[in-house]
Amino acid sequence: MTKLFKIAVAALLLAIPLAVEAHTTLRSSDPASGSVLTQSPPILTLTFLEAASLTSLTLVNTDGERGLPFTPSGSALTFEAPKPEFIRGRNEVCWRALSRDGNVIEGSIILIMRAPKP
Repeated sequence: MTKLFKIAVAALLLAIPLAVEAHTTLRSSDPASGSVLTQSPPILTLTFLEAASLTSLTLVNTDGERGLPFTPSGSALTFEAPKPEFIRGRNEVCWRALSRDGNVIEGSIILIMRAPKP
């Protein structure tokens, strides 16, 4: 191998962890995705692996689609949406955020609301 090739390979191997490290994703939500609930929680909480800037939080269900207010408005690990008001059936919360390097990240969580057992 030539010295130039070895340097190029070493530079590539050093750059890969930096590129992977720059993006974040959702660590957890409360309630957790896949939960079956009998009443809407007072607060929906989203927690990311690394600080992100949440730009959009939308609830989609049989009533339609509506934005959910959330705090804080800047970069953080955890965001809260008070009174999400889930309805009976399937509720999908779609989120979109910017990672610290400015890349758009997005995903959703699914929550099911059912009638309480008598």
